[in-house]
Amino acid sequence: MNKTSKFNWLNIKNVIVVVAGIGVMYSLVTVIINNHFKDIELGTRLLIANQQALLVAIAETTARNGADQITESIIIDCSVAERSQFDSLLNQLNNRLNNAELTELERLFGRCGKFRSDTKSVMVTKLAREIEVFESYVNQLELVLGESVSEEYKLSLWQSLADEEQKQSDLFATLVRLQDQIISTLLAGSAVDSSEITDILVEVRSVQEALTVTATKTSSIRSDLISI
Repeated sequence: MNKTSKFNWLNIKNVIVVVAGIGVMYSLVTVIINNHFKDIELGTRLLIANQQALLVAIAETTARNGADQITESIIIDCSVAERSQFDSLLNQLNNRLNNAELTELERLFGRCGKFRSDTKSVMVTKLAREIEVFESYVNQLELVLGESVSEEYKLSLWQSLADEEQKQSDLFATLVRLQDQIISTLLAGSAVDSSEITDILVEVRSVQEALTVTATKTSSIRSDLISI
């Protein structure tokens, strides 16, 4: 073998070695990248599962118009005695309460009237915020996988639940406003059967009917989600 042939042969051998090395390196990098993405996928799915468990807990608490510990520490109800007296007087509004009773009811309304509505509002806001976090995790997983998983995790249903719970919260707040309006109107001298009170009661019934419809829809959505 002359020097030229030997040199060419060595060059070919070197090229083969380099190409083989590149192939091995590419395979190693591909494995590392795939393993890395798999780790990210598993980690993200764990985040989603934990967030989903949190959403279920909040949804169940909100369904019974309850509150978690943080909300209970922020929104304080009136005393048990005041709550009992408030509920009793409120239930007797149709029985022509005297001025002293109406005055006491108005005082108690300021302390007790908005508690349940405010609690509902805070919990619904918390639910909506945590659903946004849930959505961010789902979006992250979609980036990793390169495909949609929104349906798998029923993201649109969670968003619908938040929307319906917000409707309920708004309706509760409207009822509280109407209760306050009735008390103020009676204190101003209007009779229980006056046109002013009748008009307010018509609106009350309309809100209550809307609440029934929304509560039914919310319950149906919640059942679909919690059966995941």
